[in-house]
Amino acid sequence: MSPEGKAYLDRFYSLLEKLPEEERLDAVREIESHIAEGLAHGQPEREILARLGDPRKLARAYRSEYILENNQGRTFKEKLALIGFYCTTGLLSVTVVPVLAVIAYGFAFCAVLIVAAGILRTFGATWINMGITPDHQIPTQWSIPVAVIVGGIIGGIAFISRKYLRKYLAFQSASYRKTLPGSGKTFAD
Repeated sequence: MSPEGKAYLDRFYSLLEKLPEEERLDAVREIESHIAEGLAHGQPEREILARLGDPRKLARAYRSEYILENNQGRTFKEKLALIGFYCTTGLLSVTVVPVLAVIAYGFAFCAVLIVAAGILRTFGATWINMGITPDHQIPTQWSIPVAVIVGGIIGGIAFISRKYLRKYLAFQSASYRKTLPGSGKTFAD
C-alpha cells in the first residue's frame, strides 16, 4: 500500500476516536480489505480511495451505524450527534428527521399532559377546561376517561412516529453502507 493509502487509513482511524478500540480496528481492517481487493483486481489505489470518498463521511457512517446498533446507554450528546448526521445527509432528511422527531416526542409529552390534566380536573382544578367547543364543556366526572382516550390517541401517533423515525434512520445507514465498495458488489463488476 502506498503512503497515500496509509495516510487515508490513519486519518480514518483517527476520525473514529469516539468508538471503542476494537470497533475502530474492525472498521480500519474492513476498509483496508476493500483497498486490497481493489488492488488485487488491478485498480489504481487513487481510484479506490476516491470511490471510498472523504474519510470524514466514511467515519461518520461507521459511527452512526455503531450508535444505532448499540442502543443501550446512549448519552444525550450521542443522540444529538446521530441526529446531526442524519439531518446533514440530504434534503429529505432535513425535513423528515425533525418533523418525525417533533411529532414523536412532542406528542408523547402532550399525551402525558392530557392525562395529567384530566386527573387534575377530576380532583377540582377548575382552571383546566376540557371541551368540544367553547360552549360545550365535558362534565367533570368524564375528565379522566376522555383524557385517557385522547391521550391514548395522541400517544399512539407519537409511538408510530417514533417507530418510523427509527426505521428511516436505519434505512439511511443501510443506504450509505450500500454505497461502499465491497457491500455486495465486487470491484470487478
